[in-house]
Amino acid sequence: MHRFLRSVGYSEIEYQEQVEKLLRVIVHDTKDRQFIRKESGPIIAEYRVMVSESIGICVCGEEDSNGNFHVTHYFPFCKNELGRDEEFVAFEKKISGDGYTGMCDDDAIGSTLIFFVSNVVDYLFKHKGENGVDDLQVAFSALSTKGNIILPTLVREDTAETIKKNTKKEKLIEEAKNGDEKAIVSLSMEDIDKYAVINERVKKEDILSIVESSLVPLGSESDLYIMIGMIKDVRLEKNSYTGEEVYILLIEMNTILVNVAINKKDLYGEPEVGRRFRGNVWLLGKVTDPKPYI
Repeated sequence: MHRFLRSVGYSEIEYQEQVEKLLRVIVHDTKDRQFIRKESGPIIAEYRVMVSESIGICVCGEEDSNGNFHVTHYFPFCKNELGRDEEFVAFEKKISGDGYTGMCDDDAIGSTLIFFVSNVVDYLFKHKGENGVDDLQVAFSALSTKGNIILPTLVREDTAETIKKNTKKEKLIEEAKNGDEKAIVSLSMEDIDKYAVINERVKKEDILSIVESSLVPLGSESDLYIMIGMIKDVRLEKNSYTGEEVYILLIEMNTILVNVAINKKDLYGEPEVGRRFRGNVWLLGKVTDPKPYI
């Protein structure tokens, strides 16, 4: 059973029998279906149902020659249409099922983001399962089963100044990737200075009053993280099947915007724009190609 079902309003599901009943309803009732036939292989299908404006469940599987559908895996998801340009995205097929993970080096946070690909049929249709693709857009979303609302940091820079600094750092990271020694030295010195400042501040302050946003890997699964970010928008939606309420939070981490879905009963505190969200999340990404289909 998928642990993040409760994030989209299915907290009462406890047994596999309940999951199978839910999946049968989705496959039978949904009109949102996508198919692709693998070369000399089966037909891969995705069935999606939206349970509110922003959240839903996707059932993936194979159709045999008789038109029978066999489930290989399923996952809950949260929509996000705010795509972000990535120079290169690497893909790797999951060990079980037809799921894929995506990996990209994002200059905004200076590290590799690993995410679960939420639109596999689109990816297979356009890129035929290639291990790496240049110049894609990725719209990030996340599901959370545990979160807290925390106050913003005491001192905040002007928005324009923050954007200017982030842009400058992204440019330095890009130059460093291309082997520019001056950029590498500059980034190294900046990290050393930042480490020294933080080292002094943590002696007298709580770490959450210093770190405004972060994304730290959580546990052994590569697409799980501890996220801290600024709340830019808050919506409360209701699962039309269960009646459970789910918060949809637009979270900003540096310049990355992520839509986070969390069950109202799993969020401690009152979310408001300007406050911060801290929680354990499963990161998803919808990959799209800005180039026209041929």
